[in-house]
Amino acid sequence: MAVNVKFHHIGITVSNLERTLEFFENAFGIVTGMALRVKSGNDTAEALGLPEHEQRVALLAAGDVIFELIEFHPARRESYDGRQDDVGYAYPCFAVEDIDAAYDEWTRLGYKINARPQVTESGPVAGSKFMVLKDPDGKNIEIVETGKYLVAENIRAGEATASLDNPVIIGKH
Repeated sequence: MAVNVKFHHIGITVSNLERTLEFFENAFGIVTGMALRVKSGNDTAEALGLPEHEQRVALLAAGDVIFELIEFHPARRESYDGRQDDVGYAYPCFAVEDIDAAYDEWTRLGYKINARPQVTESGPVAGSKFMVLKDPDGKNIEIVETGKYLVAENIRAGEATASLDNPVIIGKH
């Protein structure tokens, strides 16, 4: 029997907590709701599958989702080199009402964005647009302006179903 769950938070390891908090506040208007300093004992380290360590943690709420930004001491690596096509790579996605205005604002602020917003012209996610904004450590944050069917209630209802055998074309080819 499956266990009933609901989404609570996403944890993101960062190299510099203050720099990332400034980014989240300036880019998204999201501020720290709670901050913690954690010193793991043996039991906590074992539960996480890590050696004993210290964490500096900030919790930020975006809608009903909590972001747990974590700076580890000692860090296993000082820089991040993962890509979205690496197995296990995870990223958050924020929905915006006007992705073109968001693109203009974030490029004005000097944030790295891989490309202008891409649009899906047809198929089950027609009318949706997306782009990828880089966080201060170079990790992807997807930004989406949703079309009619790319919202949770319509996906749960099975509206505009698609098949893995019939690819959706996003952007110009």
